[in-house]
Amino acid sequence: MAKQETTDILGAIASGDLLPIYCLHGSEPYLVSRCVAAVRKAVLGGEEGTGFDHDVFDLKETPMAQVVAAARTLPMFSKRRLVVAQGIDQVKAAELEPLVKYVADPNPRGCLVLTGDKVDGRLRAFLALRKAGYLHEFARLKDRDLVSWLSAEARRREVAIDAAAVHALAEAAGPDLGRVVQALEQVALYANGRIMREHVEELIPESRERGVFELTRAIAMGEVSHALHLLANMLGNREPALKIQFMLVRQLRQIWRAKELVAASVPRAEIAAKVGIAPFFLDDILAPAGRMSVASLRRSFLHLYKADRALKSSRIDPEVQMMRLVRQLAEDASAQRA
Repeated sequence: MAKQETTDILGAIASGDLLPIYCLHGSEPYLVSRCVAAVRKAVLGGEEGTGFDHDVFDLKETPMAQVVAAARTLPMFSKRRLVVAQGIDQVKAAELEPLVKYVADPNPRGCLVLTGDKVDGRLRAFLALRKAGYLHEFARLKDRDLVSWLSAEARRREVAIDAAAVHALAEAAGPDLGRVVQALEQVALYANGRIMREHVEELIPESRERGVFELTRAIAMGEVSHALHLLANMLGNREPALKIQFMLVRQLRQIWRAKELVAASVPRAEIAAKVGIAPFFLDDILAPAGRMSVASLRRSFLHLYKADRALKSSRIDPEVQMMRLVRQLAEDASAQRA
């Protein structure tokens, strides 16, 4: 779901323009949860889990037919009946048939909310939901959209934040929106006024960029175990394998460029700007640049090129491929130092 579509659906819900069915899925659980909360507030007035007009089901344990039956039940004390069912992506095609019939004739005094991860849009139920305008996907925001989304979120919360601080916060806490919002709340309390970049750096020193700097440094030092540990942390924070591979390529290019500039006796103060990094990250580039030879950099780029092709075409688990790649890079550096 695009950023504008997300805003539109939340705006419609807030204005009371409710649909009888919402099927919310995608790789960004924070946006799914926010939409569910908005529907719950609109239907129940924020009174979560109270009364006879609110049901919550887990579709791993409850058949779809029972969920649909609950959605068809008229409310007793409210204008609408809210039924929330989790795990729609885990339901088999044959078991979705009651939902197909319900989509064709939903209860006008009911609100059925179905949530899950990525669904198979080829199945009849999801085709029917999409055609009726009830299927909404909340995809992971791209990096280029994260800054604008965070700026809008700060405005929504009436939090004053400097443009440089928005970029720093997006870099430090992204790409998980739940973590980004939590970080925004923490820094807002810490700043006690307008949030500046230094507030973000003081409170959230660890960032994705810092993480890949540390990973590259461990690789350049030939520290195999440490490099694998850092990679595991990045993967555990839901950083995509292909994105890590891309960041490693970018960083090695910066290292190679820094190595050339040092050899050309370019002043340290100018190297950061020419390489394209913030000055406080310069040492993280110069340290591996001093350790890695040109031949080692060439071999590393060859490994990364092969990994890029494999990540885009192989059926092997991307995380396994990244583990193999980082081990290979670090072991190669270790052998060179020996």
